[in-house]
Amino acid sequence: MTKTLGRRLFGFARPARSGARGAPGAPGAATAADCLRLYEESAAGRDTADGNGDGDGGGALADAAAQLRKLSAAGGELTDALLAFGGAALPAEPDLALAAADAVLARRKGSRAGWQLRARALEAAGDLEGAVTAFQGYLERTDAGSGGAAEATARIGALRAAQRWRQDVLGALDGAAPEVAARAEGPLADFEAALERHLDTRLPLAGAEEMARLAPVVARYADRRRHRTRPPLPDPLFGGTSRLRIGEFRNLIAGRSVCLVANSATVRDGSLGAVIDAYDLVVRFTSFRIEPAATGERTDIHATGHRTAQNWDQKVTTRLVFGDKPGEWRQAMRDRMRPGAQRFTGDDSLRRPLRGVGGLSADRWPAPLTCGFEMAWLLDFLDVSPRLDLIGFDFFASEPFRLPEASHIATPSDYSREKAWVMDHARHVEGPVISLR
Repeated sequence: MTKTLGRRLFGFARPARSGARGAPGAPGAATAADCLRLYEESAAGRDTADGNGDGDGGGALADAAAQLRKLSAAGGELTDALLAFGGAALPAEPDLALAAADAVLARRKGSRAGWQLRARALEAAGDLEGAVTAFQGYLERTDAGSGGAAEATARIGALRAAQRWRQDVLGALDGAAPEVAARAEGPLADFEAALERHLDTRLPLAGAEEMARLAPVVARYADRRRHRTRPPLPDPLFGGTSRLRIGEFRNLIAGRSVCLVANSATVRDGSLGAVIDAYDLVVRFTSFRIEPAATGERTDIHATGHRTAQNWDQKVTTRLVFGDKPGEWRQAMRDRMRPGAQRFTGDDSLRRPLRGVGGLSADRWPAPLTCGFEMAWLLDFLDVSPRLDLIGFDFFASEPFRLPEASHIATPSDYSREKAWVMDHARHVEGPVISLR
């Protein structure tokens, strides 16, 4: 279906891939309207694939298309909607994702998320050279010391290795497998599958001469399969702790009730301990204190800043560490993380929710940001929790309730904007409990 769609892109030029006319790997011209037209054009293919005439109705791609259509009609800001649409199209429909990426880059040439989406779309389509170029575009706009830069650099290395592997296989086949060569310009997974089918067909019938010709091909195939199935080595400095990407964190909390417990005297002076412990997931912050009758006893997620020194030894399922400066953040992760104190910790994609995930720069949402607000924003953005409550969030109307060794920490003077956001998103308020879901 993807190749057919690629030939019948209409209303705008096919998004440029590496080697297209003009600058190699340069984005093509596309708009939100182009993305929606292409989405509608591909609906018949999705219906056929589903076999029930319903297409992907109700799925993530349909929801993203509906949101993009709604915002387009209302004249709203489309960047986030285009990114969501492109992400939902992957990996099944890379042409849709590529159009979305190019629409983002037409609006914001320096969008890191746009370049990253373009790279993922080109990789899914099998254009490895174009994907490398797009990842390089992402790197040019990313802090050299950030986790995102390290990940993109690693991806470029992997893509170049895959390019060499594909060329080595084609050279070893020396034209003997046209059905494999026909897949050389498409998705790498299709090329691998064609090669596997070729070997499965030929090896049982091969004589000595053909077996000798196939031996180097088998060796290259086996080497790639071995690397693809080998699990990544753990970082010994984290003592068995696994890193979570944002999607993996989303899966961890999906369908579970969540409460965020503030470090406030409102919580200390209450008696909601049993209520708090009844949630599926309890989130606490920085230098939290436990008084079971008032605060509850359980902590499933500890959200803290990279400069905060307290509670890193408290055993939790997940520890998320927030920080704007990537170098200081990485150093704190290595210096403060306690082996065995957590099963999971967030990677760079979870390092700064508003800035990194939401793309809200300091001029659009001024610093400082509290960990409590960052976490509330992130969980609201992910939108996978049937119940999401903030308990004791009085925005420092009462005194802080922290560990004694953190009593000296100053608190920002103005929480009015955080409070306004929370109350604007609240669906129900009852005493110290603010419900966002």
